[in-house]
Amino acid sequence: MIENASVLLLYIMAVPFMGIIFTALSKDSSLSRGRNALSVGILTVIANLLLLWIVAHKIDHSGAGLQLVTSFEWLDTPKIELLLGIDVFSLSLIAAIHFAILLGFIGVRNNNYRMKTLVILTLMFLEMVIGYLLSGDLFSFYIFFEAMLLPLFMLVGIYGDVRRQETLSRFFMYNLLGAMLLFVALCILFHYQNVTIHDISRVTIKHNIAIVVWSAIFIAFLSRIPIWPFHYWISSVNVNISNPLVFIIANIIPLTGVYGLIRFFPLTAPGILEPYLLVLKIISIVTMIIIALIGFGNRDIQYKIFSYMTVFYILYLLGALLPTDALLSNIGFSIFSWLIIISAIEVMVAYLEKEKQRSNRSDLGLLNNVSRSSIVMSFFVLAAVGMPLSSMFLNNMLIFSGLFSYNLKMTMFILTAIILSCLGLLQYMFYLRYPSEENNKVTAIEDISIPVFVFFVAIMLLMVTSFVNPLWYME
Repeated sequence: MIENASVLLLYIMAVPFMGIIFTALSKDSSLSRGRNALSVGILTVIANLLLLWIVAHKIDHSGAGLQLVTSFEWLDTPKIELLLGIDVFSLSLIAAIHFAILLGFIGVRNNNYRMKTLVILTLMFLEMVIGYLLSGDLFSFYIFFEAMLLPLFMLVGIYGDVRRQETLSRFFMYNLLGAMLLFVALCILFHYQNVTIHDISRVTIKHNIAIVVWSAIFIAFLSRIPIWPFHYWISSVNVNISNPLVFIIANIIPLTGVYGLIRFFPLTAPGILEPYLLVLKIISIVTMIIIALIGFGNRDIQYKIFSYMTVFYILYLLGALLPTDALLSNIGFSIFSWLIIISAIEVMVAYLEKEKQRSNRSDLGLLNNVSRSSIVMSFFVLAAVGMPLSSMFLNNMLIFSGLFSYNLKMTMFILTAIILSCLGLLQYMFYLRYPSEENNKVTAIEDISIPVFVFFVAIMLLMVTSFVNPLWYME
């Protein structure tokens, strides 16, 4: 048994680093096509999931604030102390990201283009995201907030299939701009008082400076969320990514923006920001409606998935901006299932698109003769649109309940956007299941293998058993 449980957080951060080393040292012949590197990546993620399971047994699931806190003295003058800690909310997100990346690895198992580089950059990104979600102080929070951009930029540049240099330049520029603004804001906060993220409300700042600080924090986190005016460059990059693993990683980035706003808001934000919060809510709802409409009318499945993810990201953001922390665990539990579900859908879509191109078929009736793929795709689409198959169902109801009691009209618009984005996914399922005589005359597609099907069934069982609380088996 581990006597000092807080050291587990260091182990969770160390495992991806060790995975990077072993991946770099792995040797793949022309016949193995990167499978050794991929195996190391998969084992690394599974090892960290086991560590997360142990961590979950060490923390109080009803407790508030960070637990298993580990501190490091970095500098004496000025005094800077780095903190790492975890709570149920961050535990849910870290576990969901690990499952999403594991699904992404399964999705690229047949790819042979620079597999070792792909695995190394993925584990590097995982390392940075874990550090970001475990950070309890301002400096480590910022360091990991910016550090995750390096593997992201390289992944999108190498595997993203984004050909327009202008789009990539904007993608990089907006992310770097957000990081710079956050750096300025945190430096000002540190000048007044060196505090943990949870104690920011204790900092007393002059009125004008407070507006500058919190405006910079707003823009920094919103620059990573597909909210106007940042929605265009995010959608331009994401919808052109055909590699399922890179697509999943690129769509984890908005989660880091939502997480940042959740950690800083709403209870820590000063009252002078209330008018600005109202403007943010209005912009968010308008963005939800527009992107949901475009996703519903667009035949491109990648845009439908992006539209769905954007609408739900904004839903969780608006739920977190309510003047209460009571919904935090519900948001975490919903995101746990939601991220896994959408990752599974992306992996299946990538597989079906590849088979469709190989067999020269259209979408119509694509799933009719592949029973295993049909079962997996149908389950995850139904779970995504709100059927009672995962923890999304009940926890989303509780989030909507809080929104309805706060503002009825606002919630009706949000619900409209949610319905439109879900109809977009159902529309795609209709095309996949619609019988077509023409498709019967062309080459049939191959079904997913039995081992992959068994893996998906295990994920499906995880979703069903997480109906109320995805961490029930960890308590």
